[in-house]
Parts: sequence; C-alpha cells; structure tokens
Amino acid sequence: MPWGFLWQRPEQIASRLANEGYKIIYFQNPIYLNPSVRAKNIVTLRKVMKNLYAVNLFPPPFLGELRFITEKVGLLIFKAYLKSLSFKPDVAIFYSLAHVFLLDTLKSMGVRILYECIDDHSGFSDISNVSGVLKAEKEIIIGSSIVTATSKTLCEKISKVNPNCFYVPNAADFKHFHKASHIMEKPQEIKNLKHPIIGFIGAIYDWINVDLLCKLAELHPDYSILLVGPIEFGLDKLKKYSNITMVGVKKYNRLPEYLSCMDVCLIPFKINKLTLASNPIKLYEYLAAGKPVVSTALPEVCNNASHVVMIAKNDDDFIQKVEEAVNESKKSEHKETILKRINFARDNCWEKRIDTIEKLLRNI
Repeated sequence: MPWGFLWQRPEQIASRLANEGYKIIYFQNPIYLNPSVRAKNIVTLRKVMKNLYAVNLFPPPFLGELRFITEKVGLLIFKAYLKSLSFKPDVAIFYSLAHVFLLDTLKSMGVRILYECIDDHSGFSDISNVSGVLKAEKEIIIGSSIVTATSKTLCEKISKVNPNCFYVPNAADFKHFHKASHIMEKPQEIKNLKHPIIGFIGAIYDWINVDLLCKLAELHPDYSILLVGPIEFGLDKLKKYSNITMVGVKKYNRLPEYLSCMDVCLIPFKINKLTLASNPIKLYEYLAAGKPVVSTALPEVCNNASHVVMIAKNDDDFIQKVEEAVNESKKSEHKETILKRINFARDNCWEKRIDTIEKLLRNI
C-alpha cells in the first residue's frame, strides 16, 4: 500500500526502525494499482520522516506474457533509485509479491532477505492466477534468509519450505490507542449519535461479514453502528439502515477520538481461507483502549485472546455477545476486565515486536 493510506504493519515497523537510526527506503506498489490514493502519492520520492523515504515505482502495467516488460522497467527504475540515493541496503524486507522480480538482483548485491508474510495471499477473492501467486510466494520464501509470519497457520505452512520461519504476530501502537480510554469529547460529525455505539475501525472488503452488520442493525435499531474506514464492499446494503453511520477514512492520529466513543468494538470477519490465517491489528488497538471486543472465531483470536475477547461461534451468538458486551458496565468485575484488556495490549505492543525483528535482522 502507499505509505500511510492505512497505517498498518509495514508502517509500524518501518517507522520504528527509522526512529532507531536505520535508514530505510519504502518502495510502494505501482501507484496506478491504488487510484483512490493516487493524488496525494503522485510524488515520485518523498521524505516521510527522518531516515525514511517513500518511493513510487512506475513500470508500465503489463500482465500475462508481456509482464516481463513491467519487471524489466521496474528493475531499471529500482536500480536508478538506489544509485541516485547512494543507497546500498543490507536487508530487504518484502511484503508484496508484486516485487518478486527484484529478488535476484538484491541477492546478487549480497543483500539479506526478510519476507514478512502477513496474509495467505492465495485467499484473496480477486486473485485470478492463484498458481502464479503461490509460485511467486514460494520463490520469495525459498530466497529469504528468514521469514516472519503473523499467524501460526502461516508459520506452519511456510516452515515446510523454509525452516527459518518465525511467528511474529501483529501488535498495538499502545500509547496511541490507549489515549482513547480517557478522551471525553466526541468528534463533531458523530456528536448526535446515541449510545450504545457499536464500532468497527478498518477497511470493509469482501472478507467482512456485511450481512452480519446489517442483521445487527436490523435487530437493534436502538444501537448506533459506527464504521470508520474505507467501504469497498457491501455499501448498498449498509446504506439501507439509518442506524449505520459511515464516516469514511480518517487520519491515523484521529482514530483514538472515534474509538473513544465506542461502547463495543467488532471484528466481524467471515471465516474463510484468508481469515483463518489472519491476525487482526484492530484486535490489539481496541484492547489498548480497554474496550469490549466481540469477534468471530478466528484462530489467532481464539488461541491468543479468548480471555479478553468475546468470541462468537455463529451469527446469532455474535449478536448475543454484542448484547452482553453492551451491558458489561453493570457487572461488578467491570474495572478488572478493562485492566486485563489494557495489560494484554501493553504486552503485545509494536516495541516488543520490533525487539524481536531487530534481533532476527542482526542474526543475518
């Protein structure tokens, strides 16, 4: 993704390594693949913070038999950037399979490779060439000095190909999202939303159970359902419910304001090949604010956070769990429960993940 479009794992790790003094160039996927953010990312090279530059690659978007043109031009542009910036990397961290064509050149330069596997790429519904995706990923996995995986499912699968695979789950930007536990003022655009406010922060794509959100809205017209983030799927369905409020993408520094208003937070993922291997960052962010969280039965949530998250076994149970969460404040152990969530998020912060990743990088 273009730098900062959604503040996710690559940004969290790159920005923290830059703060530690490492010099980083962040190569973005070809910008034409992201038309919604083209305008503000059209600059070819920009300094986003000390020690960190974001760079766009602009190879022509050929596919199929002509893809070699895209890769040849992309490689020439890549080399030109390294030369113009006098930058010889020690390590290249891969997130995108679109950049697999850079692998051989980097290795010929003596660069060590870390592949950060954050998704089961073959599980995305818009992938037309699954065998091509699997081949590209295998090439990166085999070519990597080390691999990190965000879920145990991914780690087990990758370890069969490259035994130097380590489980490094996602985490919370703890200080940032913990602020939501004591912000009192609602953002102006949702000042009139009635409580309880049931919230979701993140992108709505086809792995989100939009029908479940609509069912919740229909059964509970007394709930205000607040969606913060881009809506790329199910918009027509969501628009039908007057108690569903969609405020779109918000800057990262404003997310705690919206989180602070939420009485219950949701992880309404469908259960499929993609999500069975997912480790939602929003889990840690919600918990950093001490919020009650209701999630579908994702393995990473079940295995790691069942003591601090309400996990639903089906749609009806999900709605029942939301109802229970709404009434949580009436329970005597309410304050202890909040503290448990906050401590879980503190124990799973990005600083600790960076310590792990930095040790792995130093080892290679």
